[in-house]
Amino acid sequence: MEAPTAANEFYELLQKSELLTAGQVRKVLEQFGLDMEMPPETIARSLVRNRVLTPFQAERLLEGRYRGFVIDGYRVREVLGVGGMGCVYIAEDRDRKRKVALKVMASHHALDPGMLARMKLEARAGMEIQHPNVIETYRIDSTGAVNYMVLELMRGISLHELVALHGPVNWEMTCDIFLQVALGLQAAHKKGIIHRDIKPANILVDSKGVTKLLDFGLAKLENNEGDEFSLAMIFGHDCLGTPDYIAPEQAIDSNSVDHRADIYSLGCTMYVALTGRVPFPQKNNAAKLEARKTQTPRKIRSIHPEVSEDVVAIVEKMMAREPEDRFASALAVARALKPLAVRKPVKFDFRHLVTLRAKQARAKDNASRKSQQPATPRSSITSASAWLDNPSRHLQAEIDTFAGDDTPAIRQPAPPVSRPQVTAPTQRAAQSRPSVQTRTNVPSGWFIRRLKSKQLREMTSVKTRVGTAHECEITMTGTVVDERQCSIEFDGGRWQLKQESKTQPTFVNGDAEVFVELRHRSRVTFSDGSGFELLSESELAAEQKRRNALLLVLALGFGAGIVAVLSAALLF
Repeated sequence: MEAPTAANEFYELLQKSELLTAGQVRKVLEQFGLDMEMPPETIARSLVRNRVLTPFQAERLLEGRYRGFVIDGYRVREVLGVGGMGCVYIAEDRDRKRKVALKVMASHHALDPGMLARMKLEARAGMEIQHPNVIETYRIDSTGAVNYMVLELMRGISLHELVALHGPVNWEMTCDIFLQVALGLQAAHKKGIIHRDIKPANILVDSKGVTKLLDFGLAKLENNEGDEFSLAMIFGHDCLGTPDYIAPEQAIDSNSVDHRADIYSLGCTMYVALTGRVPFPQKNNAAKLEARKTQTPRKIRSIHPEVSEDVVAIVEKMMAREPEDRFASALAVARALKPLAVRKPVKFDFRHLVTLRAKQARAKDNASRKSQQPATPRSSITSASAWLDNPSRHLQAEIDTFAGDDTPAIRQPAPPVSRPQVTAPTQRAAQSRPSVQTRTNVPSGWFIRRLKSKQLREMTSVKTRVGTAHECEITMTGTVVDERQCSIEFDGGRWQLKQESKTQPTFVNGDAEVFVELRHRSRVTFSDGSGFELLSESELAAEQKRRNALLLVLALGFGAGIVAVLSAALLF
């Protein structure tokens, strides 16, 4: 359907979505004082504010979408992430009164035997392994139109994201993370399940340091010749897995490996956590696979000397070239790590993290879909491509109305965008929402001021890149920042900072940030203390006006001598 322009059209979409029945719609109208003369966006904002709808649900309804909000009784609330298989949503399990992760396969994969085999493998393994350090799978099913899995919901940061955003992990904390993963892996191995794709992206850590292993989509299971054959036909017998992490024997024949291949991959992943680098950084996959047969990775302590020698010895044993030289089991790895492990909390903003995931997925999806099938019909919300291509911003102002236990919509708060009212049927085309690309006007009177030199630079571009590279608009020479450290972008209503460095953190007002709104006097700094602040000329003028008014009051009461001292103290 097209985007609704009248209240009755919005209510019709709401009923079609199955989020509310006709009776519930009438009750909501009465309870919150809504009427048929209100514009759809006003109604949607009221329903979000009163927690009848989530921002994600309301935004999709305003785009004319109504299919896919309820999948076999699971009510879709928010987007959790986007991957190669499709979208992962936070959903409500109405029967069990709990929130779950709902993994929905993209429509263009519906007839892909490789993707179907991976989903079945992931589900079967996740249902067989009952362990606190493995993401549990509750169910796999199909509506006929949609293939989906129901998983345990964990609001965590992947180890890949943790290292990319904040650099190498403290070695004691690393030992605790991998102690937990090893225990989960041992539970899988006891069931005869070989993961075959251990890597940082498949390890989740929550804010308390609890760690879980996920994604058994390439797993080798006992008595599973059919799906194994499907994977081999599509991906080949060799190199099933990720080249930076697979064991030498897995690169030769993925079907014949045993649990020690997972131990090797676990060692490679731990190497990355400790160093921020892959063990074999060759430029192409063939070179990476050849290097692990003949070369030794750079010593961990030559990169980070503070890492304990005992920890280094454990990693090197896990990464032994010959399987018989590695630890005999994942349990043996856990026992070796236990005396060295220290549980520590992990600081991250989950909402900002999901925002970054969505932006990265959007760029990847736009690049890959050029040669693929057309997007699914407009009325569906279950297409990753369709969702990524329609970044509606109508309800951003309502995002923070949700309690911390709920995951808000992926975008951060911004002033609401007013929607023009067009009543004539022939003017519906003029009603369409402006695309993201049209919001290119940069407000005048915004400056960046260096902290040390006090040098001012006016913000004249929609996007300003910060780093040491020559192409960056703000070059930070003689500092610790990367070639592309971060960028500052104006989206039509606010300035936003986006982290781009994979090794050096960026701090905003003292906190490490990934994706955050910048305001007047927001201070952006780096590990060595260098940085700058964002200044608004109008805000500075207002501050000066307030200072002058205060000085005038003081002058009338205390005399010019005291005023001179106070004036010097108040200058910025």
